[in-house]
Amino acid sequence: MKLLDETTALDAIRTLLAGADHARLAVAFWGKGAISRLGLDRPGLSLEILCNLDSGACNPAELGRLLDLPGIELRSHPALHAKVYWTAGGAVLGSSNASANGLALESDAATGWHEANISIADPQVLADIDRRFTDLFTAGYPVGTDDLDRAALIWKARARLAPTGRRLASSLFEAWRTAPRHAIWKRVKVVWWREDLSPEDQVWIDGEIADGRLDSEVGAYEGWNEHIAPGDLLIDFDVSGKRPTYSGTWKAVPGGGRERLRLVLPVKWLALQALGQFPVSVQEQAALAAIAAAAVAKHGDGDGNAIVSFAGAMALIGEQAGPSRARAFDRAMQHNYDEAATFGYRPTYFLKMLAEHGGVETARRLIRGSATSGFETLWEYGRLDLSVEALILQPQWRELFSDEEAKIARRRLKDFDYVPDSKPAGGS
Repeated sequence: MKLLDETTALDAIRTLLAGADHARLAVAFWGKGAISRLGLDRPGLSLEILCNLDSGACNPAELGRLLDLPGIELRSHPALHAKVYWTAGGAVLGSSNASANGLALESDAATGWHEANISIADPQVLADIDRRFTDLFTAGYPVGTDDLDRAALIWKARARLAPTGRRLASSLFEAWRTAPRHAIWKRVKVVWWREDLSPEDQVWIDGEIADGRLDSEVGAYEGWNEHIAPGDLLIDFDVSGKRPTYSGTWKAVPGGGRERLRLVLPVKWLALQALGQFPVSVQEQAALAAIAAAAVAKHGDGDGNAIVSFAGAMALIGEQAGPSRARAFDRAMQHNYDEAATFGYRPTYFLKMLAEHGGVETARRLIRGSATSGFETLWEYGRLDLSVEALILQPQWRELFSDEEAKIARRRLKDFDYVPDSKPAGGS
């Protein structure tokens, strides 16, 4: 028996499966890439797999790919929470689901969940696991395409609640930088409006409030139903005056009886599910107000009004807040590429990303992902000073990146025994 973490568990399971003709996996939750990560598409390997499709925590697309493989019987049990990988020669049992977070490659370990598992070789325990699997597998039901279609609905809904595996942020903008790909951001939008409701619509609302059919605090947007769905969270600015005025945060509500109106109610803070609950701070209000003109020019309706996703608003802030600094960082990234080319290393994918996304976004994507082969190549050359990780830790660039991104970069460099120099290395 041996204790395994999320990376050594993956190695142990791969080894077990590579040496077996048949395996039984009772693993509740399955994520994207599980098949390739575990090597389940190996010819000659037959599998009995029990999952918990009803939980909403199984990626239906990945399970669909499993169903397409030969030699696989897939069933689901709605009460399954086990994580057991069994072969006749050994088993791994613990907390690791079949996902990138549960079973991590070595380079992914810093961004995944921390797990605890044990490897088992005792024949008696293996026999007990085998019997237990048979009981659960028999009690489950076969998974078909109709089941996967239904699961896709709860999978999408659950994604909005998915935890990030990182420390909760203390502000709205920090929450964005911590988890910009979280599904909840699709429901957060920033609105700049110039015109009040039409007199006709305002009279209707006043009448509905007077008759008690609408809340006295209700507000409305006219003609934007295709852009605002019930449940959306809205950060609102009045731009009818000389300067944009913050008008609070609102939540769109269903119905209302007036087809062209989207009714909203005020909320004290933005409830972002797994990320936390946040007011819009004075500093954040100022930053969003400052991009009003750019938002209207780029995304406006022609009448001085605009509605932008939160991601779009943050992109505009990035463009306006420090274009010269961002351009300087572009040059620093290019400098590091040119320097690497002098000793024969030319990372073409890096150069392609730099051209498509710019230096800051390229760095964020590389930091947020796993350590790349390019990072390891620079380590082999003894030039981690040219890595993205080392670059973003230089003082002149730190304001471009979140504390979490800097922490990941520092940890990754520390794992390779590299201490970044605080002096600038390239760019200006």
